[in-house]
Amino acid sequence: MPFDSSPLRRLSGSVLLLILCIRPNARAADVSIQVGGSARDLAFARYIAAHGQRDPFATSEPVGVFIEASLPELYKSAALLAVRRQDENDGGQLDVLQIAGDGTVVEEVLERYFALRQQFDAQPLSSVAITPDNYKFRFAGEVKTGGGAAYVYDIAPKKNRRGLVVGQLWMDSETGREVVLSGHSTGISTAGGRFDVVRDTTLMNGSAFARVTHVSFAVPLLGRAEVVITEIVATPEVTAQPY
Repeated sequence: MPFDSSPLRRLSGSVLLLILCIRPNARAADVSIQVGGSARDLAFARYIAAHGQRDPFATSEPVGVFIEASLPELYKSAALLAVRRQDENDGGQLDVLQIAGDGTVVEEVLERYFALRQQFDAQPLSSVAITPDNYKFRFAGEVKTGGGAAYVYDIAPKKNRRGLVVGQLWMDSETGREVVLSGHSTGISTAGGRFDVVRDTTLMNGSAFARVTHVSFAVPLLGRAEVVITEIVATPEVTAQPY
């Protein structure tokens, strides 16, 4: 019987709302860039500049984290609610508030996801940042995003390096902030198959505020696993890292 995550989801909503109220008077970072050229050129320049600023999902305190994991072919699922705080020695520390659901999913999917995440985090930011130093960008068009627009770029790594992404990047046409990243990662060991990712970032006043990341990967003997990670920062700021 599938696990019903609705009670934990309701609790997660309360915790995340509490996090949002911690610093109600915080203001988003202001980035001033003067560059000539088209609106697309300006957005791209702002996108590149954002990579020089800190990622709130990695450095803000606290960050509410809600993770849902499942094995769709087996109708098994689990969920985890946590708050990520900054630790002076180890960087981000995940304080788990509650975990519930199927034990197989917890041990085979959630633990595997965290192990894969460590592979990403072990890479120097400069080597995996989605910038012209590491990627080829090809403009693919413009899409409406509900009250705004985004420029779409096909991206491909310049080198065969672990943790890079082959796919698409959407950047907000006004601020240049990343709003969608989709594709598959290269060089990450997943016991066969691809490590697929779709990351959707919500902006508030032009700065990153919430992020929902969907990842999928193979689990030996159990089939394809799906993980959805929802993150909300207490202080909206600029996001600049791949994942």
